[in-house]
Amino acid sequence: MDKTTVAIQHVTVSYDKQTVLSDLSVTFTKNRVTAVLGRSGSGKSTILQLINGMVRPTAGEIFLFGDPLDYGAINQIRLNIGYVVQQTGLFPHLTIEENISLLGRITKLPPGKATERLHHLTEMAQISESYLKKFPHQLSGGEQQRVGLCRALFLDPPLLLMDEPFASLDAETKHGIYSYVKKFQQAEPRTIVLVTHDLDEASTLADDFIWLEAGYIKVQGNIDQLQTLKQSDSLEG
Repeated sequence: MDKTTVAIQHVTVSYDKQTVLSDLSVTFTKNRVTAVLGRSGSGKSTILQLINGMVRPTAGEIFLFGDPLDYGAINQIRLNIGYVVQQTGLFPHLTIEENISLLGRITKLPPGKATERLHHLTEMAQISESYLKKFPHQLSGGEQQRVGLCRALFLDPPLLLMDEPFASLDAETKHGIYSYVKKFQQAEPRTIVLVTHDLDEASTLADDFIWLEAGYIKVQGNIDQLQTLKQSDSLEG
């Protein structure tokens, strides 16, 4: 198995009497963006939580970077996983510079390398140097998302999980940030799993997709197939 491929094999997740995912098997391919689509409650975010070790499967197994997920080493494994969420998760008491470089301090990255990485990411995301001493509340929602993206990519992880990160943004801001996501992916290819309810977002950012319905994969394929299904309304009902 490829060392940067995520594989979910025959996974079921149940809480009490409710089954969230049922005998799910899917592989996320190296250096490709896969959109995970479906209605609310279909199990989309649970897939990210499984990959990140936040949820353990009731049955089945998760493979990460070629090996079964080791929950005893999950904190170390998570250093290889970037995570971007809708609320950005920025620490309000830390400056933008401190938020972005937080994992560098935790992992004791040499100061010179940390500074180099900080400037590389902020330049790519067009975050002005004058913003680095500001605090999250002083930035717009779109600017905060760019900061969150830079923080998630600070250690250059081979895997990036994105949980509807742009859902609260207006259309114009969203499309501006899409360009940064594509720019980062082109410069530093990685495996990305993008949970979204937005078909246009998936079509813009993803290479492949899976469509979940009630814990099952209803359909999956590449993004051209998604466009065809969208036009034929085959994803409805």
